[in-house]
Amino acid sequence: MLRLPKFEYLAPKTLSEATKMLAEYGPDAMAVAGGTDVYPKMKRRQFLPKFLVGLRHLKELNGIQGNERSGLVIKAGTSLTEVSNHALVRESYPGLASAASVISTPILRNMGTIGGNLCLDTRCN
Repeated sequence: MLRLPKFEYLAPKTLSEATKMLAEYGPDAMAVAGGTDVYPKMKRRQFLPKFLVGLRHLKELNGIQGNERSGLVIKAGTSLTEVSNHALVRESYPGLASAASVISTPILRNMGTIGGNLCLDTRCN
Protein backbone atom coordinates (compact mmCIF):
# COMPACT_ATOMS: atom_id res chain seq x y z
CA MET A 1 0.00 0.00 0.00
CA LEU A 2 1.29 3.43 -0.91
CA ARG A 3 1.48 5.85 1.98
CA LEU A 4 1.36 9.61 1.98
CA PRO A 5 4.70 11.33 2.49
CA LYS A 6 5.10 13.51 5.55
CA PHE A 7 3.53 16.97 5.35
CA GLU A 8 2.01 19.57 7.62
CA TYR A 9 -1.70 20.32 7.17
CA LEU A 10 -2.62 23.98 7.62
CA ALA A 11 -6.26 24.89 8.27
CA PRO A 12 -6.89 28.57 7.55
CA LYS A 13 -10.15 30.07 8.73
CA THR A 14 -10.46 32.65 5.94
CA LEU A 15 -9.50 32.97 2.30
CA SER A 16 -7.15 35.81 3.23
CA GLU A 17 -5.38 33.57 5.72
CA ALA A 18 -5.11 30.80 3.09
CA THR A 19 -3.55 33.11 0.52
CA LYS A 20 -1.04 34.36 3.09
CA MET A 21 -0.06 30.77 3.92
CA LEU A 22 0.34 29.86 0.26
CA ALA A 23 2.45 32.98 -0.34
CA GLU A 24 4.56 32.40 2.77
CA TYR A 25 5.40 28.76 1.98
CA GLY A 26 5.59 29.26 -1.80
CA PRO A 27 6.50 26.15 -3.79
CA ASP A 28 6.62 24.06 -0.59
CA ALA A 29 2.84 24.51 -0.21
CA MET A 30 -0.13 23.20 -2.13
CA ALA A 31 -3.81 24.01 -1.79
CA VAL A 32 -6.21 21.13 -1.18
CA ALA A 33 -9.99 21.01 -0.89
CA GLY A 34 -11.40 17.62 -1.86
CA GLY A 35 -8.01 16.01 -2.32
CA THR A 36 -9.24 13.38 -4.76
CA ASP A 37 -6.38 14.17 -7.14
CA VAL A 38 -3.76 15.61 -4.78
CA TYR A 39 -3.55 12.75 -2.26
CA PRO A 40 -3.14 9.92 -4.83
CA LYS A 41 -0.42 11.92 -6.59
CA MET A 42 1.32 12.51 -3.28
CA LYS A 43 1.24 8.77 -2.62
CA ARG A 44 2.88 8.17 -6.00
CA ARG A 45 5.41 10.92 -5.14
CA GLN A 46 4.32 13.07 -8.09
CA PHE A 47 3.64 15.95 -5.67
CA LEU A 48 5.75 16.34 -2.53
CA PRO A 49 4.51 19.47 -0.75
CA LYS A 50 5.79 20.13 2.75
CA PHE A 51 2.55 21.96 3.56
CA LEU A 52 -1.04 21.41 2.49
CA VAL A 53 -3.32 24.43 2.88
CA GLY A 54 -6.88 23.21 3.44
CA LEU A 55 -9.57 25.11 1.56
CA ARG A 56 -12.52 22.77 2.18
CA HIS A 57 -14.20 24.77 4.94
CA LEU A 58 -13.72 28.29 3.59
CA LYS A 59 -17.16 29.88 3.15
CA GLU A 60 -15.82 32.21 0.47
CA LEU A 61 -15.12 29.23 -1.80
CA ASN A 62 -18.35 27.26 -1.37
CA GLY A 63 -21.83 27.52 -2.82
CA ILE A 64 -23.89 28.32 -5.88
CA GLN A 65 -25.42 31.75 -6.36
CA GLY A 66 -27.42 33.50 -9.04
CA ASN A 67 -30.49 32.89 -11.13
CA GLU A 68 -31.55 31.72 -14.56
CA ARG A 69 -31.66 35.23 -15.99
CA SER A 70 -28.27 36.54 -14.86
CA GLY A 71 -26.51 33.20 -14.71
CA LEU A 72 -24.84 31.28 -11.93
CA VAL A 73 -21.67 31.62 -9.95
CA ILE A 74 -20.42 28.23 -8.87
CA LYS A 75 -17.63 28.73 -6.39
CA ALA A 76 -14.51 26.58 -6.74
CA GLY A 77 -14.98 24.64 -3.49
CA THR A 78 -18.50 23.48 -4.31
CA SER A 79 -18.71 19.69 -4.35
CA LEU A 80 -19.58 17.83 -7.53
CA THR A 81 -22.57 16.34 -5.70
CA GLU A 82 -23.89 19.79 -4.87
CA VAL A 83 -23.48 20.89 -8.51
CA SER A 84 -25.26 17.81 -9.84
CA ASN A 85 -28.13 18.07 -7.32
CA HIS A 86 -28.72 21.84 -7.39
CA ALA A 87 -32.21 22.55 -8.75
CA LEU A 88 -31.25 25.56 -10.86
CA VAL A 89 -28.20 23.82 -12.32
CA ARG A 90 -30.35 20.82 -13.25
CA GLU A 91 -33.02 23.04 -14.80
CA SER A 92 -30.93 25.65 -16.60
CA TYR A 93 -27.66 23.79 -17.20
CA PRO A 94 -28.65 20.12 -17.54
CA GLY A 95 -25.42 19.20 -19.34
CA LEU A 96 -23.34 20.45 -16.43
CA ALA A 97 -25.56 18.68 -13.89
CA SER A 98 -25.36 15.47 -15.89
CA ALA A 99 -21.58 15.67 -16.31
CA ALA A 100 -21.03 16.33 -12.60
CA SER A 101 -23.31 13.41 -11.71
CA VAL A 102 -21.23 10.81 -13.54
CA ILE A 103 -17.72 11.75 -12.43
CA SER A 104 -16.15 8.85 -10.57
CA THR A 105 -18.10 7.41 -7.62
CA PRO A 106 -20.61 8.96 -5.17
CA ILE A 107 -18.01 9.12 -2.40
CA LEU A 108 -15.53 10.94 -4.63
CA ARG A 109 -18.26 13.29 -5.93
CA ASN A 110 -19.02 14.19 -2.31
CA MET A 111 -15.34 15.03 -1.75
CA GLY A 112 -14.34 16.38 -5.14
CA THR A 113 -14.83 20.03 -5.98
CA ILE A 114 -15.76 21.75 -9.22
CA GLY A 115 -12.60 23.88 -9.01
CA GLY A 116 -10.37 20.89 -8.42
CA ASN A 117 -11.85 19.05 -11.36
CA LEU A 118 -11.37 22.03 -13.66
CA CYS A 119 -7.77 22.52 -12.54
CA LEU A 120 -6.79 18.89 -12.22
CA ASP A 121 -3.62 17.64 -13.80
CA THR A 122 -4.92 14.53 -15.55
CA ARG A 123 -3.00 11.27 -15.30
CA CYS A 124 -3.47 10.52 -18.99
CA ASN A 125 -1.17 13.28 -20.30
